Amino acid sequence: MLARHLLELSRPHALVGDEANYLAHQLPPRKKTPMTPRLARLLQKEMHAVEAVPRIFLTRLPDNLPEVVNAREKKRLFTSAMLPIILRANELIIADRGVLLKLKEKMLNGVPLRTSERKWLQGKARQYRVRRHRNFSLQDMDLLIFRVDVIPPSLALAQAAMESGWGTSRFAQAGNALFGEWVWGDAEGLTPLEREEGKTHKVKSFEYLLDSVLSYMTNLNRHPSYRELRLRRAELRQHNLVVTGAALAPALIDYSERGADYVSDILSIINYNDLDGLDSAQLAINSNFGG
Repeated sequence: MLARHLLELSRPHALVGDEANYLAHQLPPRKKTPMTPRLARLLQKEMHAVEAVPRIFLTRLPDNLPEVVNAREKKRLFTSAMLPIILRANELIIADRGVLLKLKEKMLNGVPLRTSERKWLQGKARQYRVRRHRNFSLQDMDLLIFRVDVIPPSLALAQAAMESGWGTSRFAQAGNALFGEWVWGDAEGLTPLEREEGKTHKVKSFEYLLDSVLSYMTNLNRHPSYRELRLRRAELRQHNLVVTGAALAPALIDYSERGADYVSDILSIINYNDLDGLDSAQLAINSNFGG
């Protein structure tokens, strides 16, 4: 199962520039189980001081997080575990965006798309809920490019921290559920212990942390409630400005029933923990990570 997951996400046809496309998924240690040296170095790092974030992607959060008493240490462990995964998710999105831009250029030059390219576009249209014309118009392409874009690491980290209690919640620990996404019916999920009578929702669970982050980013990139976020992001790109979590957070007023108070809390988490300094973080070119 793990090998299949890695093959699906390695996507050799969607490399970013000339950078290698490594994946190094690793299980965090169970209690009383010694860490591997590479994992120990990752979790001991202060990510604000790392020039290149190592390509070590945990499948789940360390299970001792709820027992860490020191708040600063808890936050550091959570950030060290999550930042590589968030950057990897954005890297995959950037790769897809790059393919879209190349296909749009072909269309502008009157070059017919190959069958494989049309099928790939159809898959992306379904994923991002773009109601396309029969033969992908330039308008369809522009809408896909508008939606297929990165989520700032500071915003993803702040929301994950808010929704999961810095990785300590039952949902995060048992189901890699970092962002409180709801599901119904037969979908995989965990039942809230204090669910209101008459409600049938569950909190969506995931086999891998990366799947949780990708699902969250897809949600922000396609749901009608977050169109304002996408407009803000596009405007920043148009003016060659950095896309930051603080700039996009005000557009999340519909993410929670708490509305403006939720946005205020997200901005407080970003500012108090200096998460905006991670918006320019990049993954290391290769999977080697020294001390």
